[in-house]
Amino acid sequence: MAKRYYCYKDFLPFAVMVTMECINVGLNTLFKAATMKGMSHHVFVVYAYSVAAICLLPAQFISKRSRVVPLPPLDFSIICRIGLLGLIG
Repeated sequence: MAKRYYCYKDFLPFAVMVTMECINVGLNTLFKAATMKGMSHHVFVVYAYSVAAICLLPAQFISKRSRVVPLPPLDFSIICRIGLLGLIG
């Protein structure tokens, strides 16, 4: 049991971080190659977001989280926080 907990707590975040950095480098390389061949920046962004959405779509079906827990009510303070994060980001 302790070995499994070690994997989830220490190794899995590191592996995900390394994988995301490799994907980022690959995407930057593809972007440079595509724009040098004449592709518009906007078209590349649409293609990249489409592939990301298709890759993330099955995640909702294999997630083990409970879907029974209701979301908290959307009140004014939450809307203000979302707006503040939008301005900061």
